[in-house]
Amino acid sequence: MAVTSSSLEKHTFNGLPSMVSAYARVMLGKKPYTAPEGITISPVELEVRRIGLSARHLQQYLSICGAPTTSVLPPAYLHVVAMPIHMQLFVARNFPVKVLGLIHLRNTIRVLKPISVEVPLRLRVYFDTMRLTDFGQEYDFLTQYDHEGEVVWEEVSTMFARGNGPPKEGAKRPVIERSNHPDTGVFSESIDVAPDTGWRYARNSGDFNPIHLTARTAKMFGFKQSVAHGMWSLGRCLGSAAPQLPAGRIQVDTQFKLPVYVPSQAIVRTWPIASGVDISMCTPRGDRLHLAMQVRPLA
Repeated sequence: MAVTSSSLEKHTFNGLPSMVSAYARVMLGKKPYTAPEGITISPVELEVRRIGLSARHLQQYLSICGAPTTSVLPPAYLHVVAMPIHMQLFVARNFPVKVLGLIHLRNTIRVLKPISVEVPLRLRVYFDTMRLTDFGQEYDFLTQYDHEGEVVWEEVSTMFARGNGPPKEGAKRPVIERSNHPDTGVFSESIDVAPDTGWRYARNSGDFNPIHLTARTAKMFGFKQSVAHGMWSLGRCLGSAAPQLPAGRIQVDTQFKLPVYVPSQAIVRTWPIASGVDISMCTPRGDRLHLAMQVRPLA
């Protein structure tokens, strides 16, 4: 169910705003964890007119996510750059719920044109939709970058409002069988999720959500220990699969499953197929799935 109105809350920035002030407003804000029944959702549009990318910041991201250095940006990097604007969206008057109660369910990234770190970009973030499902409330927001009027990268993030109760880790998934792709082979990488993963990604992205930082702060929100950022997991999988990714225009569809705890170990598996690449991240025993991803070329 989508509920919209014509009352647009629009903000334009000449540069990226402060993450510190946004997080202060998050912690002190009075928004509910779930939107009240009958609420009218009004759109929010945020824009940064010009962004100059940093080669040093990019190198930090590549190191954290295990991605190779290339002449173009890795597929998920621009999500990190947009994080200050995402925080401004979450604290905007028309965004109805607390960001600290949201769970990242799904993510779609479309790389529409190869982008180098030297290219100046314009950033736009737009929100206007809430869906009511059997399990709660889902919120989509669109992130777009353009260069000289042409959209070169876009993302749709779907967030879930779980309410005041503690998160449920869910039942164990069945073993992820390699026989799902019997004709192509599989590339596997065992990775160590280091104790400082949450802090390193937080410093790079500006996303200092308490569930990612320490076991103590994560337990305040119902987790047994700190949880890796979902977009770190996504970026780490793309880094592992980089040699097998299609070249050029691509779409990356990701479903986030069970949390990746910090510290821990995980396995990233990559299956090249005729239409692109399938990727999963799971526990070392293969019985619990952290995320499932499809990467496909765009026409």
